[in-house]
Amino acid sequence: MPSLKDINCSIELAGSYEKLHEYGVTYSDGVVEAYIPIPTNPKPFTVHLTTSGYIAPGLAMFVYIDGVYQCNRNRQGLIIPDGTVSLDRTLVDFRVRQKEETRSDGRFLGREWSFEKLNVGK
Repeated sequence: MPSLKDINCSIELAGSYEKLHEYGVTYSDGVVEAYIPIPTNPKPFTVHLTTSGYIAPGLAMFVYIDGVYQCNRNRQGLIIPDGTVSLDRTLVDFRVRQKEETRSDGRFLGREWSFEKLNVGK
C-alpha cells in the first residue's frame, strides 16, 4: 500500500519479500485503498507494516481479510526521537503471515495466508 502519514504497508510474497504491485490507489480521510493482482499459482503472502517516523506513543495493526478478523499486533512505549533515543524505540516494523485462532484450551492456532486460484461459477 502506498505511504500514509509515515506509515507504509505492503503485501509481500512470503520468503522473497517481493512487494506486489498496487493498482487503483485512492486516498481519503486517513484511508488508503489499493488493489493488487493475485498470482496465477498458489503462493503464501505476508502483510508488512513499517513506520518511517514517530507516529504516537503506541501503534496497533489489525488485519481483516474479506471482513474476517485475522490477527493483530501492537507496540507501546514508543518515544519521540530527540537524538539520544535508539530508532527501535521510535519506529515500528510488523510482519504478519497467518490467521490466529484461539483454541478452547487458550492456545493459538496459526493458519498461513496463501493466494489461491479463484473458483468462478457459471
